[in-house]
Amino acid sequence: MSSLTDPQVENHLISEEGEVIVDEVRRHPLAFVTPTLIILLGLALAAMSFAVPPEYAAVPLGIGCAVMLFGVYRALFVHMDRFVITNMRVFRIHGIFTQHKATMPMARILDISVHKPLMGRIFRYGHFVFESAAQDQGLRDIRYVGRPDERDLTIQTVIQRSGLRATIKSFNTKSEGDDDYSTEDEGTADDLLTDKDLAASDSHAENSESDEVRERIFDTGAESSVNTEEWNTMELDVGYRQRESEEFRVGSALPVFEDAISEAAGEWELRWPERNRMQAATELMHAHRRLITDLDEKLRPLGLNYARYEILLLLFFEPSGAIPLVDLTDRLQVEASSSFHSVRWLEENGLIERILEPGDDGEVLAELTPKGRALTDRASHLVADIRFGLGTMSTSECHQLTALLSRQRRLRD
Repeated sequence: MSSLTDPQVENHLISEEGEVIVDEVRRHPLAFVTPTLIILLGLALAAMSFAVPPEYAAVPLGIGCAVMLFGVYRALFVHMDRFVITNMRVFRIHGIFTQHKATMPMARILDISVHKPLMGRIFRYGHFVFESAAQDQGLRDIRYVGRPDERDLTIQTVIQRSGLRATIKSFNTKSEGDDDYSTEDEGTADDLLTDKDLAASDSHAENSESDEVRERIFDTGAESSVNTEEWNTMELDVGYRQRESEEFRVGSALPVFEDAISEAAGEWELRWPERNRMQAATELMHAHRRLITDLDEKLRPLGLNYARYEILLLLFFEPSGAIPLVDLTDRLQVEASSSFHSVRWLEENGLIERILEPGDDGEVLAELTPKGRALTDRASHLVADIRFGLGTMSTSECHQLTALLSRQRRLRD
């Protein structure tokens, strides 16, 4: 009988994943007006049994009792209708004998409309309309929500704290280097090379002495003099040495602080496993986007971006200076359509040319031109000047990161 008067919301929480109730919304008291009027109507009909002859008194009494029972049912139906906001989702439970439940994760909420009629503005209630990413929604209209503005603010706060929406900087904010480049990505490479560049294309640049101090490698098990309060170490299976593992100094310890990714990782840990791998993958993707952006900005004065530069670099390292187009796409590990646009741009600007191997089964090759070789050499000096966008990392840290990523790549290949 208790289940007919209490929806037992707590039984629907994912407690083992850390789900907690942020707000449990009951229907506004004005939603009980109609059931109350029905109950009063039933009482009035039942009272008419005293005004009719005794042999007919059972008729208005029975009708009145039936109407009152219907009014009680409607009141109980309103009482059992609950809208629940948790730290993971919103869901609605309603029904008496047959219970219905509709759930919507926070990530799928696209828009919330709040409608407040005149009576709602007076008595502080409104109606919610949810728009989600799904076409068929099990939870859309929530009527007679008390204090709708506060509930809407609660939902928006939960979405923001869960990391599903990031804070967007103003478009008026301008970085210092925005005016440094005037050449667009789709510009040409003509007039960007000098005779000096063309003459230097067939010679190798002399290696300048590095000012960086080589990082020491500490063997595992050996006594280390590294101050662990300032330096972190990691044991790594490098696979290509005789030793089973090596220990690298990976840089001075950074202060612990919270950012959007670490906060999202904390929320992830409350719901799903593999928090560390989720955070590592997210950091890697963010670093990749930032790295590509930095390299594109540096290569922009030459009319290049990193995708075009990578094609030139592959051809530059090839002894013959030519690679079949099919092999070029495989080496880049990108879609054929993506590499095709870059190849066509490089060809139109005289940096590469397509040649056909002799014979009936000859392949189409992409061959680097002298102009393209000179531009590749100049672009390589530019990206080397900014340390390939990894200037904040030491030599040993770059070596360690390369070993980790190459191992992941080899295992996937």
